[in-house]
Amino acid sequence: MHARLLATAGRRRTRLLVAAVAAGTAIGLGFPGGTAPGDAADRFVAGGPATERAPLRLDEAAPVLAAAGRSRTHLGLPEPASVGVDRVTDRYAGTTYDEVTGRGADGRPVHLQRFDGQGRLVGAVSFGWQAAGGRRLQGVAAARARASRLAADLEFDVGGQPEVRQEPDDTGWTIAWPRMVDGIPVPGDGVRVDLWPDGRVHAVVRTERPLAPRPSRLLDEATARERAASELDDLFGTRAGQVAIATVALGWVAPNDAFEPTAPDAPDATLRLAWVVEARTSGELSEGLRAVKLFLDAGSGTLLGGDVLR
Repeated sequence: MHARLLATAGRRRTRLLVAAVAAGTAIGLGFPGGTAPGDAADRFVAGGPATERAPLRLDEAAPVLAAAGRSRTHLGLPEPASVGVDRVTDRYAGTTYDEVTGRGADGRPVHLQRFDGQGRLVGAVSFGWQAAGGRRLQGVAAARARASRLAADLEFDVGGQPEVRQEPDDTGWTIAWPRMVDGIPVPGDGVRVDLWPDGRVHAVVRTERPLAPRPSRLLDEATARERAASELDDLFGTRAGQVAIATVALGWVAPNDAFEPTAPDAPDATLRLAWVVEARTSGELSEGLRAVKLFLDAGSGTLLGGDVLR
């Protein structure tokens, strides 16, 4: 029993950490920020400061505080004893947002909200473990309905049926609407709602990065596959026979420096339409590298970056 309690506590701490990180750093999955581009014009350089923050003047903070008050009502967050407002520039993600931190009478943070340059809520989290409360949500349908009402109240642009997952040990629910543009997925973007077992809000995240114009003409899948095979030959040389293309699909991606050391250190803040090619390894190569993902510009076939799975 003691071991189970420890394991449960560990999962609870993990859930808290994931929610805090999602709302407090990335505002979503992957590395992108959840806000529109702002004053982060200088690209991030490895070794330099990733973020900068400065308190807002009273006249600048007023509309942000008003927006925070409105969303706080919808989110069901407690009235704070005091609030602080900072403008945060994330140079790694290339974004700028206003962060409102609510504190209790003891000075400790009780919740946090973030707003983009248009004053839209992009992230919120309520700190602390709060499993106890009202009547528990009864199943997937109830969790979906609760999150859908909340998304509507917060004026989030969501569509279709969300993905619903109950967290281990009845610690709550996660409801997510992945972002799709013209039927093409935008990995890492979308809306995510974390609920406590009784439906109260633990965290909310909206990630919606800017998109580059769609190419006027797209490479067909067969041509993209040929380009990818050529890139894999260049990357792996004599061991290219141990790499086989598994999937080829369109997606909106952030160009990065995965295969080009001279490229900027941070992923591009603007997404581009690309053929996303995943290749699996075999033989001796698979002992240190399981898969490779290539991003090929959907119009030109140029390598935009990618990822590796070791």
